[in-house]
Amino acid sequence: MKKLILAIMLTVCTSAFAVSADSVRGSTGFVERGNSYGKMIDVLGNPDSSYKHIIHDRDGWPHKAITYSYSLNNVRYEITVVDGAVYSVNWER
Repeated sequence: MKKLILAIMLTVCTSAFAVSADSVRGSTGFVERGNSYGKMIDVLGNPDSSYKHIIHDRDGWPHKAITYSYSLNNVRYEITVVDGAVYSVNWER
């Protein structure tokens, strides 16, 4: 019984975390990893919010990044842009 409750709790908790995605569908097309910042704005429009931060590559080198938040169809997307290109796309319900 404890294992069943634990499994249910883990299932519920995992749906609250952000999940990595390959692309986001906008009204005029898709935004994928590697697309330019300009294409992201053309397809998705202006973001709801953004924040600047630093990310590190595999070698430990820092890179300036900006994460933009969008709310599309009751789903929250966070798109991280590094050096003018889409680095990652995450979503959460």
